[in-house]
Amino acid sequence: MADLMPMVHAERRSLAGFLDTLSEEQWAAPTWCDKWNVQHVVGHLIAAGNVTVPHFVSGLVRAGFSFDRFVEGDCERYAAGTPAETRARFEAIIDSDRTPPAPSSHHIALGEVMVHGEDIRRSLGRPGEHPAVHLITLAEFYKNTGPPLRGRKRVAGLRLEATDVDWSTGEGRLVRGPCMALIMAMVGRTAPLAECEGDGVDALRSRA
Repeated sequence: MADLMPMVHAERRSLAGFLDTLSEEQWAAPTWCDKWNVQHVVGHLIAAGNVTVPHFVSGLVRAGFSFDRFVEGDCERYAAGTPAETRARFEAIIDSDRTPPAPSSHHIALGEVMVHGEDIRRSLGRPGEHPAVHLITLAEFYKNTGPPLRGRKRVAGLRLEATDVDWSTGEGRLVRGPCMALIMAMVGRTAPLAECEGDGVDALRSRA
């Protein structure tokens, strides 16, 4: 398998450039992540770039083995302070090779920065651009994921076709649209389906 970390680093660098265009008010704006504003989402991405196995295990224990509480705690820690302080922490992990202690960890790291980056960008009305190889790599990964992402279950019985890159998958009712919109729909975001067409759109929306 090709090393995906250069893709992760490139996506982080692109997001960093976008963050540099935001006002302090925009750092406090809501995103497509429930309960998290822009600064919180960036804090979550910083946490992912700093994770180690000992930190993950000890943090999970302290959180009473609740993964959600562990994630929330790390998010609050790395999003603390001013937007400038959070932006500086993000700069420090742009080229980090640390990934979650899980199978397919490099794919997970790529998905984190691409999807959460779009959670930020699209909530502010400014979708990002991504290289075709990044989009295809992530789409191929997400179509086969089980819990907690559940991409495989969401796309069952559907045919997804990207309109901007050479990628498609599945058989059945059609969902056609930009690859990033399909990617986000595979992990439960419904808003990007407004960019899609086909007789399978409503079915995919209902599986969020």
